[in-house]
Amino acid sequence: MSAVSTVATPGLAGRSRTADRSRPVPCQICGATTVPGLDLGHQPVSDLLVSRSQLNRPETLYPMQLHHCPECGLTQLGYIVDPKIVYKGFPFVSGTTQTATRHLQSLAHRLVEMLRLDGESFAVDIGSNDGTLLKGYLPAGVRFLGVDPAGDPVRIANEQGLPTLHAFFNPETAEHLVDGHGQADAITACGVFGHIADLDGVMKGAKRLLAPRGVFATDSQYWLDTMQRLHYDNVFHQHLRYYAMKPLIHLFRQYDMDVFDVERSEVYGGSIRVFSCHAGDHPISDRVGALVALEEREKLYDPETNEWFARQIEDRKRKLFAEVYRLISNGKKVIGLGAPAKAATVCNYCRLGPDSVEYVTEINPLRIGKHLPGVHIPIVDEAFMFEDPRPADAGILFAWNYYDEIVPKLRSNGFTGEVLLP
Repeated sequence: MSAVSTVATPGLAGRSRTADRSRPVPCQICGATTVPGLDLGHQPVSDLLVSRSQLNRPETLYPMQLHHCPECGLTQLGYIVDPKIVYKGFPFVSGTTQTATRHLQSLAHRLVEMLRLDGESFAVDIGSNDGTLLKGYLPAGVRFLGVDPAGDPVRIANEQGLPTLHAFFNPETAEHLVDGHGQADAITACGVFGHIADLDGVMKGAKRLLAPRGVFATDSQYWLDTMQRLHYDNVFHQHLRYYAMKPLIHLFRQYDMDVFDVERSEVYGGSIRVFSCHAGDHPISDRVGALVALEEREKLYDPETNEWFARQIEDRKRKLFAEVYRLISNGKKVIGLGAPAKAATVCNYCRLGPDSVEYVTEINPLRIGKHLPGVHIPIVDEAFMFEDPRPADAGILFAWNYYDEIVPKLRSNGFTGEVLLP
């Protein structure tokens, strides 16, 4: 499945091509041959935002198709984009919403409580971004270090006095940390555990870095929720694996580790926190087996479920396009609300460009002034929508996972338009 280079015209990404289904794609956990599923076409890397000077340059589109493993149950992307491309100029920062901040820091608080961490303890956050989670350790005086490959967020973290190493996490990085700081009592990987291309490297690194009786906690979007709620916009090239309990248990067993507890959350449209340890270090909670049993009852790993999911997403695409077309045909103005990675997935898949969505609002300064890749919809400061001489009649809430925080704020600032959900 080779990538495709194409010039994207304003308002229309280069036409997607069906991924090559004839090439076997191995499971990223167990190596079994996977089965193709939902195909979102060829798309640009969603966080490679386009500046004004780049609008007429070619963009590279990559296959964006889900594959399902019939053995361990993992859902994954069939094509992995080089991480050096994905994280070049990465514009995501963790602490842009109160919801995300509370969620990330609550994991640090949970680990402090669980492991009785104090000033003698050491914690590492993999994919630490701007250090939002690390701040959760400050009240307990825990020594900590972040590790992240994206330059801008690392700079922001270090400027705040949150020590962060600019690097990919792998066995070499882990060895460097052990030599300099000792083994870690707590390791976290929130929202990034499904993003790391070198899964074997991160697992070996975590195994080496984790102290006896330490805990490695991951927080990921939960595939059962994604599937049942039809959240196809959570699919993008950074997000390589879509985890459920069965494949996670299989993964950790390969490295002589146990998944000993799990917690579900509504954040990000449904996520799971998975707590793991060296085999035998902690008793295994009944919650682990109970969630695996739920997945089986919901037929999460059945081929028919994956086929149903693909049909439902195709239907959602048609409905969103028809709704936006109806509005603009009646002279209405449509904008986008929030420009996360999922906005690029939706707009490229649903064929929405600046001729239908005039602009997308944003509060992250690393995104403002850029354009969504592929479709080239401009990203503007959220304040502009309230100064716009022609206010929008409707807004597509791309950052729908923060609905309860964003919509009341927009209403209080005067937005009266219809809110559409992708």
